[in-house]
Amino acid sequence: MPKKVILQDLKSPPEWNREIAKFVTPTGSVSSVMVAGPKSSGKSTFGRILTNRLLTGMPNRTSKSSSPGVVVLDLDPGQPEYCGAGQIALVLVAKPVLSPSFCRPLDTPGIRTIRSHGLASLSPASDPALYIEMALDLFAHYRNSYGSLPLIINTPGWIQGTGLDLLVSLIGELRPSEVVYMSQTGPVDVVEALEGICNATRFVTLPSQPGQASLRTAADLRAMQTMSYFHAEPTIRKAGGQNLDWFQRPLTAMVPWQVCFKGADRGIFGILFYDFQPQPDLVVDAINGAVLVAVEVESMKAFRDIGNHQLPPNSGGSLVTPEPMDLDIDTTGQAQSSSLSLVQETAIAMTADGMPFIDASHGLTLDPRYSRSLGLVLVRGVDVKGGDLHLLCPITVSQIEDVRARGGNIVLVSGKFDPPSWAYTEDLYYQSYGDGGDGNEGPELDSRPEDIQVDLEDMRGGNAGSFSTSTGSVPWIEVLTRNQKRGAGSKVWRVRRDLGRVGIPTD
Repeated sequence: MPKKVILQDLKSPPEWNREIAKFVTPTGSVSSVMVAGPKSSGKSTFGRILTNRLLTGMPNRTSKSSSPGVVVLDLDPGQPEYCGAGQIALVLVAKPVLSPSFCRPLDTPGIRTIRSHGLASLSPASDPALYIEMALDLFAHYRNSYGSLPLIINTPGWIQGTGLDLLVSLIGELRPSEVVYMSQTGPVDVVEALEGICNATRFVTLPSQPGQASLRTAADLRAMQTMSYFHAEPTIRKAGGQNLDWFQRPLTAMVPWQVCFKGADRGIFGILFYDFQPQPDLVVDAINGAVLVAVEVESMKAFRDIGNHQLPPNSGGSLVTPEPMDLDIDTTGQAQSSSLSLVQETAIAMTADGMPFIDASHGLTLDPRYSRSLGLVLVRGVDVKGGDLHLLCPITVSQIEDVRARGGNIVLVSGKFDPPSWAYTEDLYYQSYGDGGDGNEGPELDSRPEDIQVDLEDMRGGNAGSFSTSTGSVPWIEVLTRNQKRGAGSKVWRVRRDLGRVGIPTD
């Protein structure tokens, strides 16, 4: 067992147990429960216990339209329970959940993702309107196909200001049968606002999860879940069913997907940026080494208001006329073909590197009703000369084939994800523990300037010295020795939000 590991008992207060017992009725009546509350109040833990109790306590269902299970609407993009960070999902849980989220990054025999959307951000604050649209689309799929099963809705811990407005909007739109607020200490204005909107909904407050010491921050847990996701390998065992294995070496030893981004038969429809919009000549640098969302565009209707969209003026030859994609469309798909041509003419342009760039300077986002997330991808590198993206992801070949069979297209969406710094350094740490790989990392690819520092003193002394001569070929890595420090201005600038408060100096 690793040192400094804190083993914690799963504690369910008596108030939780009494409330959970009310949901398990002999008649098996369907109910929807929304779990809300501040950060670190135990929302995910309560939801997991409630899910397991419903699964083990509900009567057997004989309806042909549904199978036994509980549907979970996971609406927390910052700390998701059943999908990768930056996404929200509708999930069918058929077996008790007995492991933390980073132990089940992909679908398993007991957990299946019905539909998911990529917000490409860790907080709904990036685009509250898009967040509500995604939540309503997922709820519509639950109501249309799984309405006979219980629904548990997990919400973000953002309950102040705009976060409270979003929570009130979700309650009004989703209309759960009960809202459970995981705090009995307020804030008072939040409790009053929730009680006011819950006219036909039962509102109950429960004590927060008992305080427990933790060595992991929210960012640490997201990094663990993301690392687990990209290292996961779905395999089929002889015993039947799908199980998960994990790639035990660094991602540099994993063979990437090689996706063509040039020409009529390119593998992606385009690159779309939510929030910050880079200049076209910086698109390659912006996505290289970053985490993106692979989104299936089920219909060209996903590009809403495209008729009024105008490409930015050509500046300095950074944009060129796009080459249409070569798609197999029969006579019944003329409307789809026309929409495709319209999107290509009005919203897509090729950068000087040949990358299909979808301009979103006017706030263009994909309509959730006609698109869905396939999962996260990590851009290992960009081969500009060959016209290929090198992507690492656990998305399977069958998923891509299904997209093509349905006539869909794939858009890669960039947003506000945590930088995957663990992926940049894991190879060095892997070697520092005496398990160095074969050093074969494939052809050299374009990379961004180095922006990750590694302190050699944190590594095992016997092997640390070998990195001083080998890190020159490793992108995004800067090795500091002894008391060496980086120059002024090298750290990320952070916005101070405490200026003007009483007792806090501003100089």
